[in-house]
Amino acid sequence: MNALIRNALTNPAANNLRGADETLLAQHDRYFSTVLADSPALMNAAHALRFQVYCLERKFEDADEHPGGLEVDAYDAHAIQGVLFHRPTGGAMGSARLILPVSDIEDSLPVMSLLRSSLMDLSDYVNPNQCIEVSRFAISKEFRRRKSDDLDAALPTRADSYRETNLAFLSLLQFVLRESVKRKMFFWTAVMEPKFLRLLARMGICYTPIGPMVMHHGIRQPCYCYLPDMLENARRLQPQCWEVLTDGGVLYEELQANKGRLVLPQKKKFDVGGRPHSRLAI
Repeated sequence: MNALIRNALTNPAANNLRGADETLLAQHDRYFSTVLADSPALMNAAHALRFQVYCLERKFEDADEHPGGLEVDAYDAHAIQGVLFHRPTGGAMGSARLILPVSDIEDSLPVMSLLRSSLMDLSDYVNPNQCIEVSRFAISKEFRRRKSDDLDAALPTRADSYRETNLAFLSLLQFVLRESVKRKMFFWTAVMEPKFLRLLARMGICYTPIGPMVMHHGIRQPCYCYLPDMLENARRLQPQCWEVLTDGGVLYEELQANKGRLVLPQKKKFDVGGRPHSRLAI
């Protein structure tokens, strides 16, 4: 895995000077960068990170089914991926995948078949043609351990370490939002662990449940969010996180400019006024 990831490293120069009044966005831009996996080396880095996290660390997938140390599945054929880099070390430490809707493929998003088995339909909640599924969201524990051994690269305080973890998640989410806006998508759906949903909620990023929790590699919650509402709530609840998520508001403005292309779900389980029909409480 390490050799595959090293092929994708850019080795940006480290900058360890911190100002007392530095914003969360400035800290993000100094420590992290998430880039589109648009080359063979970056694609290999994304799949190697997925193997590390989902096969070795979380045991979510069987490592024996993924020879060569690359975790791949059928949805990758209509998905895009981002790779998270730690700027001070140049290390690839995380990845995220956006599965794109395909009109002529039945259940092009994994959540569709999961909901159908419970007699539910994703189209009751979102417009499937303007919805991406966020998946394979991974930050490697192995990288964090290696980085913590490097005193020059590690952040010096526990508070900074906690903030860095949140910034890593926000960096991946900024990438997901950027690619969603670029493709005129207005909804995200996912099947997430409750603890990850709580982490997102602490950053002001709130999802709405679709039905009850399910057993899918453990307890998971199918859920969705409507991006304009999610971002408004995030700005109100956690404005500094909102700044990182929207890249200083740029992505929010681009999303607002796209709203003329929005098509709401026909069955109207989504409130046309922009409010989710229920809160996620876990």
